[in-house]
Amino acid sequence: MTASVPLSSASPLQTTTGGDPLVVLAALGALFVATVLSLYLALRLYRGYQDGGQPGMAALGVGLVLLTTVPMTLRVVLATVPGVDGTTRVLAVTASQLAGLLLILGVVYGGR
Repeated sequence: MTASVPLSSASPLQTTTGGDPLVVLAALGALFVATVLSLYLALRLYRGYQDGGQPGMAALGVGLVLLTTVPMTLRVVLATVPGVDGTTRVLAVTASQLAGLLLILGVVYGGR
């Protein structure tokens, strides 16, 4: 026979925030590097467009920024804004990623 524990006597759930400072710094460093790289790639695409490239190169750069840089920034910024719940953050990030993907797909398949 198995004994059951009443819900009223169960210990409350405990949550933790933060984490190992080294892991947090590594995660923030990786986020920063990814952001800088995506902006660098977008800048290279824009410069290629300025040098006589097709308009799709500029759109590809914007799509890349919407797919990578904007979601990373939204995750950090919206997590620190009081009153913004998790659902709103997820919707904002997903909408940016979807817009970026649609723009990139439009460039890739628009010329055919």
